[in-house]
Amino acid sequence: MRICPGCGIIAPIARTACSVCSTPFGQGMAAAGRLGSLLFACIHGADFACKACGIRSPLGTIELEGHVECWGCGLTQAFDAVQWTDAMGHAHDVADLAGPAPEGQNPVPGRPIAGKSQHSKIGTEYTSSTKSQNTFIMDGKGQRTYSLRTTASPGHPLCKACRVPLDVTIDHGGATRTRCARCNDAATYALPANSAATCMTLRGIIAGEQRTDQPIARTTRGAGGVEAPGCPQCGAALPAGDGDIVRCTFCRITARVPGKLARHQRKGQAPKMDPFWVLLDGLSPGRQKLLRGRSEDDDDDDDDDDDDDDAPFPTAGHGMGAPQATPGMPAWAHPNLHHQGAQAPRSNAGLVIGIVVGVIVLSALAVGVLYSQLDGAQTPTKSAPATSKARK
Repeated sequence: MRICPGCGIIAPIARTACSVCSTPFGQGMAAAGRLGSLLFACIHGADFACKACGIRSPLGTIELEGHVECWGCGLTQAFDAVQWTDAMGHAHDVADLAGPAPEGQNPVPGRPIAGKSQHSKIGTEYTSSTKSQNTFIMDGKGQRTYSLRTTASPGHPLCKACRVPLDVTIDHGGATRTRCARCNDAATYALPANSAATCMTLRGIIAGEQRTDQPIARTTRGAGGVEAPGCPQCGAALPAGDGDIVRCTFCRITARVPGKLARHQRKGQAPKMDPFWVLLDGLSPGRQKLLRGRSEDDDDDDDDDDDDDDAPFPTAGHGMGAPQATPGMPAWAHPNLHHQGAQAPRSNAGLVIGIVVGVIVLSALAVGVLYSQLDGAQTPTKSAPATSKARK
């Protein structure tokens, strides 16, 4: 994949500079854009509408705790985590269906979708796609507003210092590990808690808020009760710094300053989001719909029924530890698409039940018709009067 040397997102072949970071492509840079069956997607835009101040506040990671903080007014408010289900589905579509290859990243042999995807021009003319949620829900749980807006691009994460593609691995515990081959800088990230229930295809994340290989700075209170970061080892005050990792000037250890604490130190400055990366597995929701002959558009009236079909399109589980694909197929292909010869026998119970119900219904109808005929023969018919009185 041709990527931007400044931020790592896809570099469209029709452009000479990145539309996100404005870095000239120059000679360009190539990267895998995937890790086996996992596809990289960069979330370089994520925000919601604050219920208090009305501004669109950025988000630094996939927030699944049920509440978020507005980066403008500081209000902590309820946030339905299910919004990330649609957001990750959209990011998956972008990473899977983007060009310049006409079949996208996860082509299925014998099931072409070229020319059908609305994301096919990403990588040729465009860089990203944005999904905006604007829904008001009222049910037994109360009133909720979905306002999450996300912008996603395919690509490959880069080292922040060297600007070279990172080596990425995922261990069996689900931790994402990155290492720069040039400067040897390494980091470890953990998935957000309960992510499996909300984002079923999410396998890894690279986000400052999810980093686990650095101790977290303490929260201290200065004069007037103002919160400030403190060294987790010696307790000395830490500078907010320009990044999420800062070094103590006394004991020289490094610590991660949580985003909320760092924002309190920079009060008054315009909020800025640090892009983060996700790794998504399997066929995207949009590709599954296209393979069924449907539109990938979320506004398609048939979409709700499409996802309930029993077609054997996998959505996840074809990454590490997946069975080997048919010889000649790519290593990231989906093996259960190529082994559909034998089907489980169907039960005859439904057929028997249907016949019995039909016999009962027909018998009831026959009895009803016979009864109505007998009743009509025995009931005398009243004759209508010969004349009727005229009304004035």
